Amino acid sequence: MPVISINKKYLVSLFPESATQEEIMSHIEKFGCSIEAETADTINVEVSPNRPDLFGAVGLARSLKNFMHKSRKYSYSIKDGNTYLSIEVGRRVLKIRPFISAFVAMGTSFSDDSLADLINFTEKLCETYGRSRKKMAVGLHDLDKISGELTYDAYPDDKFVRLGGEGEEFFSEVIKNTEKGSKYSDIIENAEGLFPALKDSKGTISLIPILNSERTRTTTKTRNIFVDITGIDGETIDNAADLISTVLMDAGAEVRPVEISRGSKKKVTPQLRHRELFIQSRMAENEIGVRVGPQNIVSLGNKMGYEAAVVGNRIRFTVPPYRMDVFNEQDIIEDIAIGYGYDYIQPVPIPSSTAGQLDPRMVFFREASEAMLGLGFTESMSTFLSGEESNFADFRIGDYKETFGSDFDYVKLKNAKSQSITMMRTWIMPSLMKAIGASRHEAMPQRLFELDMVFWTERGKPVERNHLAAIYVDSKSNFNSIKAAAEAFLEWADLEMEVERADHSGFIEGRCAAIVWKGKKMGILGEMHPETLRNFGVEEPASAFEIDIDGVFEASRRPV
Repeated sequence: MPVISINKKYLVSLFPESATQEEIMSHIEKFGCSIEAETADTINVEVSPNRPDLFGAVGLARSLKNFMHKSRKYSYSIKDGNTYLSIEVGRRVLKIRPFISAFVAMGTSFSDDSLADLINFTEKLCETYGRSRKKMAVGLHDLDKISGELTYDAYPDDKFVRLGGEGEEFFSEVIKNTEKGSKYSDIIENAEGLFPALKDSKGTISLIPILNSERTRTTTKTRNIFVDITGIDGETIDNAADLISTVLMDAGAEVRPVEISRGSKKKVTPQLRHRELFIQSRMAENEIGVRVGPQNIVSLGNKMGYEAAVVGNRIRFTVPPYRMDVFNEQDIIEDIAIGYGYDYIQPVPIPSSTAGQLDPRMVFFREASEAMLGLGFTESMSTFLSGEESNFADFRIGDYKETFGSDFDYVKLKNAKSQSITMMRTWIMPSLMKAIGASRHEAMPQRLFELDMVFWTERGKPVERNHLAAIYVDSKSNFNSIKAAAEAFLEWADLEMEVERADHSGFIEGRCAAIVWKGKKMGILGEMHPETLRNFGVEEPASAFEIDIDGVFEASRRPV
């Protein structure tokens, strides 16, 4: 979340005299921002990243004044529509940084605090909304130091006096030898020896998006400002032009437009676009969960900076040009909720004829996981996806129908992109073996378990079951150790385990058994075959069991 540092004295000066500093500070929190730190002179305010209009004292004061009913300014327009300057865009810059917007602000009057706030605001805007100047960057210039019309293009290496410099330097030297140059040089690294720049009749006023010239430096003596916004997205820079121009308007300046010419195409900026959105009052009330009525919704809209009015059976909201974050009705409804106050919105019980409760099967599975943890096993989580090699071949399974039954088949992935991920897993054991193989250099012993879903088809019909698998890897691991773990788990489930001799190619012959309950096979346990261990890169003996936990739940006499 962006944190902005604001001079408290300057912030208070933007309010009517009737607003006290304490009142302003308290409303910052109510408005949805957070005061992160405070000193005698400054406050650090955390604001939402989707509200770049709040990145400076002027924008924050504008919204707070509406919120506190200290202002009713909702619309912005340019009194004199005649363009003050024109910028010609060259062909070479179109492949590097093609878009530019600009405007002029006349009659500015800066103090040290107000100028610092404007510079900090544009810097924060470029770093966040402008993606560290890559998407959008802003330049501030003393208009009275600019001579003639402007040209924006990409140029071969040229000289100018950079901001803070004492003599002329080549563009390449500025990029190489300055902090800003090294920080933002990657933005234009593919410019093929050309450098985006803005020039007037006397030379370069900005090496874009690196540094402005010393000649057009903005100071507290500046009375007229020229603002350029460049970037790689036309909509972004036009939005930024609208936003910055409203900030300067609120600071007392008179904004004049600039004409941008790109060949035969021309546009005038800023555009100061106001949009209209319509909402039915019942829609807003249902979303927020309170009944406030159309007139109160209008009042709340005005409080949040919209010019709102009832039109027929709907409410019209005029979105000011600085609200770049408002895309649809939901954004306005969120603001209405902020204006109403989240503290006053109470939870409402969901109307229902029945009371909700946890699914008994899920409760059993959760308690089963806790039982395995109590037996000293660590829970593992893995994907449902697998491949024929790990699911079958690495367990020395040749004919999977011979192992799993003639009606069995596995679920294949359509258009699989990798040979290792081609199917849905049919059992969990391969997932645990892969996890052990990946951590074979860790200290022994290792005990892992996983309780989750497996998938296959029987006679063409899909089957989804939950299995529990556990593995014990150690030099002392054997059939009896894993049998003891399986017995302890089934004793927890209040089931008496029966075992029958079984053969499975992934386990050592004679050290493998089926887990049976009332004549039904529920799972398998045993010692891993050495070849299986090698296939998964496991260097220690391993024993494991896997059981149909759905079947255990259905048979268990344990209360849930």
